[in-house]
Amino acid sequence: MHDTELKVIPFTDKYLDTVYDIQREAYFTLFIKYNDIDTNPYCESKEVVLAKYTRHDTDGYLFMSENAFVGCVRIVKEGAICRVSALAVLPEFQNRGIAQSALRQIESYYPEIKVWRLDTIGQERGNCRLYEKLGYKKTGTERTLKDGVSLVDYIKEIN
Repeated sequence: MHDTELKVIPFTDKYLDTVYDIQREAYFTLFIKYNDIDTNPYCESKEVVLAKYTRHDTDGYLFMSENAFVGCVRIVKEGAICRVSALAVLPEFQNRGIAQSALRQIESYYPEIKVWRLDTIGQERGNCRLYEKLGYKKTGTERTLKDGVSLVDYIKEIN
C-alpha cells in the first residue's frame, strides 16, 4: 500500500465507537488463542478505551482505506520517546501494508522524536516481522504474560 492511499485521522470522541469496534475485531483472534483477559485490548470496556485515547500524553489515530475505517493506534508520549500502543487493523485488511503505511505516516508527525518503543507478543511472528521491517529492533527484554506467551520489547532509534 502506498502511504498516499491510506488516510491517518486524529482521534476525537466521535470516533469512540469505531475504535472500540476495531479493537474488538482485531484482537479477538489473539484473545481466543491466548485467553489473555488481563492485557488484551479485546477485553477493554468502551470507557477504558476512551480514557486511554484521551489521556494528556496520548494521541490516537484511525486509519482509513477505501473510504472505510480499517485500523487504529495510540501513540503515548513519554518525554523524548513515543510508544506505539494497541495497534489494530481489522482482520480482513491485514497483510496489505496498512500498519506499515500508518506507522510511517505517524512517525513523520513527530520529527523531534528520535526513539520509538513498542511491545508485541513474541509468539506472533507476523507482528514481529512487521515491526522489524519498519526498523524496530528487539531490546532483549521480554516479560511473560502466562505460560508460552511473552511480550517482547522493541526500540527504533532515528538518527
